[in-house]
Amino acid sequence: MVQVNIKMADLQPMSLGYEEGQDVTREVLQRADKAYQYFHNKYLELLASGVEPELRDLLIGHDASLEDFVGRVRQVVKSGYYYDSMGVFSVYLEYNDTYIELRDYLNSRG
Repeated sequence: MVQVNIKMADLQPMSLGYEEGQDVTREVLQRADKAYQYFHNKYLELLASGVEPELRDLLIGHDASLEDFVGRVRQVVKSGYYYDSMGVFSVYLEYNDTYIELRDYLNSRG
């Protein structure tokens, strides 16, 4: 297994640019989709390089949470209920949880 040198700064472009309670607009969807695409590509690159199992599991979890967030935002935007921030609340919390776990893991590695 190869030691992969990755830091949270490498993942900053994946920021959603969304805060709890914010209107769920087409712009939020575009930023979230851009963040997901960036992270997903980085995730695939890291998996291909053979990361350690614990990091692999964190990457998989975070990738899935980003994908869920984008999907839910897409549904809300499509429905036209842009003010329905509760429609994305649970997936946003999941995204935050996986982000924090990944951040803490990467920061603990020095």
